[in-house]
Amino acid sequence: MMMKILVLLAVVLAQKGAADYVEPMKKVAAKFTGKEGVVLHLGDSITYANGYSGWARYGKGKTPQDVAVCKWMHTGEDNDLDGFYLCRVDRPGGRSDTACSGIKSDEYLAGGKSGMASLAEILKKYNPQVAVVMLGTNDATAGRAAGEFKANMGKIVDALIANGTVPILSTIPPYPGKEEAAKTYNGALAELAKEKRVPLIEFWAEVMKRRPTDWNGTLLGKNDVHPTASQGGADPGSEPTEENLKNSGLLLRGWLSVKKIGEVKEQVIDKAKRK
Repeated sequence: MMMKILVLLAVVLAQKGAADYVEPMKKVAAKFTGKEGVVLHLGDSITYANGYSGWARYGKGKTPQDVAVCKWMHTGEDNDLDGFYLCRVDRPGGRSDTACSGIKSDEYLAGGKSGMASLAEILKKYNPQVAVVMLGTNDATAGRAAGEFKANMGKIVDALIANGTVPILSTIPPYPGKEEAAKTYNGALAELAKEKRVPLIEFWAEVMKRRPTDWNGTLLGKNDVHPTASQGGADPGSEPTEENLKNSGLLLRGWLSVKKIGEVKEQVIDKAKRK
């Protein structure tokens, strides 16, 4: 019963956040001066995973709107305009250009881990119109207080907004052995999204909605925080049927990201241009 209440609360918070973010983010979008459609994906190994970009790049079952938003964000160009390329390209040290294995929120701000650029350097180089941010699992591994994590995530959001970049935060997945820490962190992220009035992808809630009791070993690797790739007949490029979305964690995350980016483009960026 408590788990159902937590999932319902997360969904309600996400829906309320969607209603609240449009007007303030239109003001952010109006300040943007870079190349149209540059969407970065900032994060750790969950973002660095090659399969995260699978549905956007070659996935089945796209609507015409999905195809259009993937084209808009330069998917498949494999260059500095293509955020799905920048987050998966292999660089020495277990990282890409915008995601790094094992990185914590404070390290993402500062740069230096495995040769990662700082957030300020990333923004200066790529000047994104939108940025999807998922960090926190490594903070939880390190046992960092939720307040400290939230403060660092707030600095990341502020830096993006100051750049004219619309931030999209994402909750982290359930964490085997650290379930309470993940819930606390995700509560902090929901609070931050509400306070800053930014979009939020409720990845945790979407996992729990589909696999409330058996996510461990299905949508996530067995006793592992990383989303699964090929499992139960589904893979990152499969059609996003309800059955497939219950089996491949990377399909679920990639599909959710494309859908949220499309929502932000329609509700924020396109409307800001028409104003």
